[in-house]
Amino acid sequence: MKIRLDESVSSIHDLQALIVELKDYGKWQSHNSMRKLLKSRHETEAPLLSDAARNMMHQFGDKELLARSSLDQLISTLEHFTKKASTVTITLAAPANHLIKKQLVAWCRDNLSHNVLVNFEFRSALLGGMVVRSGSHIYDWSFRRQILEAGPKFPEVLRNV
Repeated sequence: MKIRLDESVSSIHDLQALIVELKDYGKWQSHNSMRKLLKSRHETEAPLLSDAARNMMHQFGDKELLARSSLDQLISTLEHFTKKASTVTITLAAPANHLIKKQLVAWCRDNLSHNVLVNFEFRSALLGGMVVRSGSHIYDWSFRRQILEAGPKFPEVLRNV
């Protein structure tokens, strides 16, 4: 089955956190089913799941709660996906806020691949703009690069300001 990542799962770290969340839910589910078999009075509440985890479970199975085998299959699929997923790294001059991240991830998923993972970094030395790295390709749209390319023209421009 092809999976479609939730918009809140943008980076490899987000995906790994989702996998951990699903594994914790699976442990709870196993323990809870054992308690029911043993007719234990000590039932625990289900762990709170993020919207991304609930959406992934609904996408993978039509039921509210996945059976343990289906949940294990979903986790295995996501772990395999983390190894094979295409990633893009976007380096900005300052940390990106949530809105900018969301817009850049949406653009990448609409124009590159619907399940691309986008990692964000920041480096103040860029001065502005961004650097995008995908595989062995680097696209540098930073102000720093533009200033360095201007070379001897830059001091002259500053003198005229």
